Amino acid sequence: MEGKLITLYGINNIGKTTHSKLLAERLRSNGHKAYYVKYPVYDIKPTGAFLNNILRNSDGQKISEDELQMWFVLNRYQWQERLRELLSEGYIVVAEDYIGTGIAWGMAKGLKKEWLESMNAHLIKEDFALMLEGERSLNAREDHHVHEQNDDLVAKCLKTHDALASEYGWKRVSLQKEKKDTANLIWKEVEAFL
Repeated sequence: MEGKLITLYGINNIGKTTHSKLLAERLRSNGHKAYYVKYPVYDIKPTGAFLNNILRNSDGQKISEDELQMWFVLNRYQWQERLRELLSEGYIVVAEDYIGTGIAWGMAKGLKKEWLESMNAHLIKEDFALMLEGERSLNAREDHHVHEQNDDLVAKCLKTHDALASEYGWKRVSLQKEKKDTANLIWKEVEAFL
Protein backbone atom coordinates (compact mmCIF):
# COMPACT_ATOMS: atom_id res chain seq x y z
CA MET A 1 0.00 0.00 0.00
CA GLU A 2 1.26 3.44 -0.90
CA GLY A 3 1.51 5.79 2.06
CA LYS A 4 0.05 9.25 2.51
CA LEU A 5 1.50 12.62 3.45
CA ILE A 6 -0.68 14.59 5.85
CA THR A 7 0.41 18.09 6.81
CA LEU A 8 -0.64 20.25 9.74
CA TYR A 9 -0.39 24.00 9.19
CA GLY A 10 -1.00 27.03 11.37
CA ILE A 11 0.70 29.96 12.99
CA ASN A 12 3.54 29.41 15.48
CA ASN A 13 2.56 28.57 19.07
CA ILE A 14 -0.88 27.25 18.16
CA GLY A 15 -0.29 23.62 19.12
CA LYS A 16 0.91 22.02 15.89
CA THR A 17 3.58 19.91 17.60
CA THR A 18 1.13 18.57 20.17
CA HIS A 19 -1.57 17.77 17.64
CA SER A 20 0.75 16.35 14.99
CA LYS A 21 2.18 13.92 17.54
CA LEU A 22 -1.27 13.05 18.88
CA LEU A 23 -2.46 12.36 15.34
CA ALA A 24 0.51 10.08 14.63
CA GLU A 25 -0.20 8.19 17.88
CA ARG A 26 -3.88 7.83 17.03
CA LEU A 27 -3.08 6.55 13.56
CA ARG A 28 -0.81 3.90 15.11
CA SER A 29 -3.45 2.90 17.65
CA ASN A 30 -5.88 2.44 14.74
CA GLY A 31 -3.57 0.03 12.95
CA HIS A 32 -1.72 2.38 10.60
CA LYS A 33 2.02 2.76 10.21
CA ALA A 34 2.61 6.41 11.10
CA TYR A 35 5.67 8.64 11.20
CA TYR A 36 5.90 12.20 12.58
CA VAL A 37 8.28 14.79 11.09
CA LYS A 38 8.70 18.48 11.83
CA TYR A 39 9.90 20.83 9.09
CA PRO A 40 12.47 22.19 8.89
CA VAL A 41 14.34 19.00 9.76
CA TYR A 42 17.07 20.42 12.00
CA ASP A 43 19.31 17.33 12.16
CA ILE A 44 20.11 17.39 8.42
CA LYS A 45 23.48 18.88 7.51
CA PRO A 46 24.14 21.50 6.39
CA THR A 47 20.66 23.04 6.09
CA GLY A 48 19.16 22.09 9.46
CA ALA A 49 21.87 23.59 11.64
CA PHE A 50 22.09 26.66 9.40
CA LEU A 51 18.34 27.30 9.62
CA ASN A 52 18.27 26.73 13.36
CA ASN A 53 21.02 29.33 13.77
CA ILE A 54 19.25 31.86 11.53
CA LEU A 55 15.87 31.43 13.25
CA ARG A 56 17.13 31.29 16.83
CA ASN A 57 19.56 34.08 17.54
CA SER A 58 19.42 37.36 19.40
CA ASP A 59 20.65 39.41 16.42
CA GLY A 60 17.64 38.87 14.14
CA GLN A 61 17.57 37.55 10.59
CA LYS A 62 20.87 38.31 8.90
CA ILE A 63 20.14 37.03 5.39
CA SER A 64 17.56 38.14 2.83
CA GLU A 65 14.15 36.50 2.85
CA ASP A 66 14.58 34.97 -0.60
CA GLU A 67 17.85 33.35 0.53
CA LEU A 68 16.19 32.10 3.72
CA GLN A 69 13.35 30.54 1.72
CA MET A 70 15.86 28.82 -0.57
CA TRP A 71 17.49 27.25 2.50
CA PHE A 72 14.05 26.02 3.67
CA VAL A 73 13.37 24.50 0.24
CA LEU A 74 16.79 22.84 0.21
CA ASN A 75 16.06 21.37 3.65
CA ARG A 76 12.83 19.84 2.31
CA TYR A 77 14.71 18.47 -0.70
CA GLN A 78 17.37 16.97 1.55
CA TRP A 79 14.70 15.02 3.46
CA GLN A 80 12.65 14.11 0.38
CA GLU A 81 14.37 10.76 -0.23
CA ARG A 82 13.53 9.66 3.33
CA LEU A 83 9.96 10.85 2.84
CA ARG A 84 9.73 8.90 -0.41
CA GLU A 85 11.01 5.75 1.34
CA LEU A 86 8.45 6.06 4.14
CA LEU A 87 5.59 6.58 1.69
CA SER A 88 6.71 3.61 -0.42
CA GLU A 89 6.69 1.47 2.75
CA GLY A 90 3.06 2.41 3.39
CA TYR A 91 3.57 4.93 6.19
CA ILE A 92 1.20 7.79 6.83
CA VAL A 93 3.64 10.63 7.36
CA VAL A 94 2.31 13.40 9.61
CA ALA A 95 4.28 16.54 8.84
CA GLU A 96 4.23 19.54 11.12
CA ASP A 97 4.65 22.35 8.60
CA TYR A 98 5.73 21.82 4.99
CA ILE A 99 5.64 23.70 1.69
CA GLY A 100 2.65 25.83 2.68
CA THR A 101 4.50 27.13 5.72
CA GLY A 102 7.33 28.48 3.59
CA ILE A 103 4.92 30.06 1.14
CA ALA A 104 2.90 31.68 3.96
CA TRP A 105 5.94 33.12 5.77
CA GLY A 106 7.64 34.16 2.53
CA MET A 107 4.54 36.04 1.37
CA ALA A 108 4.13 37.66 4.79
CA LYS A 109 7.71 38.92 4.43
CA GLY A 110 7.16 40.36 0.96
CA LEU A 111 7.96 37.58 -1.53
CA LYS A 112 5.78 36.67 -4.51
CA LYS A 113 3.62 33.57 -4.14
CA GLU A 114 4.39 32.41 -7.69
CA TRP A 115 8.14 32.45 -7.05
CA LEU A 116 7.73 30.54 -3.79
CA GLU A 117 5.47 27.98 -5.48
CA SER A 118 7.93 27.49 -8.35
CA MET A 119 10.82 26.80 -5.93
CA ASN A 120 8.79 24.06 -4.23
CA ALA A 121 7.28 22.64 -7.43
CA HIS A 122 9.37 19.46 -7.55
CA LEU A 123 8.81 18.40 -3.96
CA ILE A 124 6.42 15.59 -3.05
CA LYS A 125 2.92 17.01 -2.78
CA GLU A 126 0.90 16.48 0.38
CA ASP A 127 -2.15 14.25 0.07
CA PHE A 128 -4.15 16.02 2.76
CA ALA A 129 -3.65 19.24 4.73
CA LEU A 130 -5.22 20.64 7.85
CA MET A 131 -4.85 24.10 9.36
CA LEU A 132 -5.28 24.84 13.05
CA GLU A 133 -7.11 28.10 13.76
CA GLY A 134 -7.44 29.98 17.03
CA GLU A 135 -5.44 31.96 19.56
CA ARG A 136 -1.72 31.28 19.77
CA SER A 137 -0.18 30.66 23.16
CA LEU A 138 1.96 33.72 23.80
CA ASN A 139 3.70 32.13 26.77
CA ALA A 140 4.99 29.42 24.39
CA ARG A 141 6.98 31.93 22.32
CA GLU A 142 10.72 31.36 22.15
CA ASP A 143 12.70 34.35 23.39
CA HIS A 144 15.17 34.51 20.50
CA HIS A 145 13.05 33.12 17.64
CA VAL A 146 13.04 35.73 14.86
CA HIS A 147 9.45 34.96 13.85
CA GLU A 148 7.77 34.33 17.18
CA GLN A 149 8.72 37.64 18.82
CA ASN A 150 7.40 39.83 15.98
CA ASP A 151 3.66 40.13 16.59
CA ASP A 152 3.05 42.32 13.51
CA LEU A 153 4.76 39.75 11.29
CA VAL A 154 2.79 36.93 12.92
CA ALA A 155 -0.45 38.82 12.21
CA LYS A 156 0.55 39.18 8.54
CA CYS A 157 1.46 35.51 8.38
CA LEU A 158 -1.89 34.58 9.88
CA LYS A 159 -3.56 36.36 6.95
CA THR A 160 -1.39 34.57 4.39
CA HIS A 161 -2.12 31.20 6.05
CA ASP A 162 -5.83 32.00 5.86
CA ALA A 163 -5.63 32.94 2.18
CA LEU A 164 -3.63 29.82 1.31
CA ALA A 165 -6.03 27.58 3.25
CA SER A 166 -8.86 28.87 1.07
CA GLU A 167 -6.89 28.65 -2.17
CA TYR A 168 -5.31 25.23 -1.55
CA GLY A 169 -8.30 23.61 0.16
CA TRP A 170 -6.75 22.95 3.55
CA LYS A 171 -9.31 21.62 6.06
CA ARG A 172 -9.72 24.09 8.88
CA VAL A 173 -9.86 22.90 12.48
CA SER A 174 -10.67 25.35 15.28
CA LEU A 175 -8.83 25.00 18.56
CA GLN A 176 -11.13 23.87 21.36
CA LYS A 177 -10.80 24.56 25.08
CA GLU A 178 -9.82 20.95 25.70
CA LYS A 179 -6.87 19.46 23.80
CA LYS A 180 -8.72 16.15 23.38
CA ASP A 181 -11.64 17.91 21.68
CA THR A 182 -9.31 19.52 19.14
CA ALA A 183 -7.63 16.14 18.61
CA ASN A 184 -11.03 14.55 17.99
CA LEU A 185 -11.91 17.18 15.38
CA ILE A 186 -8.59 16.54 13.62
CA TRP A 187 -9.17 12.80 13.75
CA LYS A 188 -12.66 13.20 12.26
CA GLU A 189 -11.19 15.03 9.25
CA VAL A 190 -8.33 12.56 8.81
CA GLU A 191 -10.61 9.55 9.16
CA ALA A 192 -12.91 10.94 6.47
CA PHE A 193 -9.91 11.48 4.20
CA LEU A 194 -8.55 7.97 4.74
